[in-house]
Amino acid sequence: MNIIAFFTEQGIPKTGLSPTVDVWTVDRSQVVTAQTMTEVAGGFYYYDFTTYDEDEDYCMRADGTATLTGADRYVFSTNETGGVGKILKIEKNKWEIVNNQMIFYDDDGTTALYTFDLKTKSDVPTERDVFKRNPA
Repeated sequence: MNIIAFFTEQGIPKTGLSPTVDVWTVDRSQVVTAQTMTEVAGGFYYYDFTTYDEDEDYCMRADGTATLTGADRYVFSTNETGGVGKILKIEKNKWEIVNNQMIFYDDDGTTALYTFDLKTKSDVPTERDVFKRNPA
């Protein structure tokens, strides 16, 4: 995942900086410390967050360096994608219906992430004419 920061100096896009970025998980663990960002153009800079975990929520702060002052120096952001990883696994990975249950599997194809009991409209367990699913 790329972390993008936009820096200005008195409202004008600022180029030629050497900004750094710090990242924390919401449980206060710092996972990136003062890593250099790469200039894109027109005041935009990015950092390739290679250890990004789509099931984790993060808070980030980019420092445009002491060249900038006041509100121009720091840019901050958060992500709120915790759980997206599991949603993607449900979308991409194997699933099957066995013994009146729908099972969604993890990347290894054998570890069940979620299991649902399948029922008819009359609340009878079934693998055919499924009307609803209930967490098992």
